[in-house]
Amino acid sequence: MPRWNKALGRRLLERWYDYTPDSWQPDTVRKAVILCPKSVGDGMAIYPIIRALQARHVDWLCVVASHRNAPVFETLKSEGVEVQTVPRDRDYKAVKTLARNLRKRHGSIDLCVDATGHATSPGIYFVGKLKARMNLTYSAYNMQAFADFGQPITYDTPLPTRWSKLIEKVGLGSVEGRFELPIPANIDQEVHQWASELGPYVLFNLDGGADYRCISMAKAKALMDTVHKTTGLPQVIPYAPSGEQKAVQLAKQFPFVHTFPGPCSLLVSAALVKYAAAVFSPDTSIVHIASAYNRPTVGVYTVIDSAWQPQATLHEIIHSTDHVEQGLTPERLANAFKRVYPSSAEIL
Repeated sequence: MPRWNKALGRRLLERWYDYTPDSWQPDTVRKAVILCPKSVGDGMAIYPIIRALQARHVDWLCVVASHRNAPVFETLKSEGVEVQTVPRDRDYKAVKTLARNLRKRHGSIDLCVDATGHATSPGIYFVGKLKARMNLTYSAYNMQAFADFGQPITYDTPLPTRWSKLIEKVGLGSVEGRFELPIPANIDQEVHQWASELGPYVLFNLDGGADYRCISMAKAKALMDTVHKTTGLPQVIPYAPSGEQKAVQLAKQFPFVHTFPGPCSLLVSAALVKYAAAVFSPDTSIVHIASAYNRPTVGVYTVIDSAWQPQATLHEIIHSTDHVEQGLTPERLANAFKRVYPSSAEIL
């Protein structure tokens, strides 16, 4: 569909689902919903909103997640936060049905925060069906349903920082702009015990969310050997189901490569990141988890986007081109690790 047709279609949707909200009154927020049925990184980025609303002791807080990023909010359930899921943000029927059901169950909801990232059809549908008294987003909607605070938040900062700036601007509080992924205590303890027996290690992630962000078996062999020679540390590979075979094969081939002896879920991977001496990863959620736990990070990016760069105190970015492998040489990787893991220089 031509771009102008998409823009026209969205404008018509905005008009159809628009309504007049109450005036902006942050002190009256008692019931709130955050819409974020997106990826893991998007979910980790909205913690500034969650923490700000928790600090205000709202009566009810709900996060609408996708099946993919729902584990990001798992520990919040024990804090009284309700987590609802839809298959994905583009499942419009599910999005609209959930909004209607929440309104039916909870009556008038004070605040809806659209954290889908851009002015999107799912956001329009959800806001229009939920009809909260107030709506907030940093995206450029044309709906009067959203509170207008003049100049939009700039896009040249990390995503959690954008949310923290918006929260402060609208009077909801002052919170740190950082990624978070809390880990359930049982998983944290299990991984910590195993990691303690292994000793310091490099968390070496091979796969991103698309083929151009994945590292092949042949390339991985050369890179992992280089990192071992540079740091002197063993390496642990986290993996999604699609990457399990590659990880297991590498662990069999190299005595310094390991995999966790159990299912490697997102939360297990997060704990493995938390206890790593350093982290390597293509541009994907592992980088953001390393930012959350301030682990020294080497990230490989095909596109440098300020929203998703590493936020760890010690980090290096290797800029590749169309595929992460194209600019990722053993020499560049070794030099990057010498900078984020300075003690590795003593190995050489």
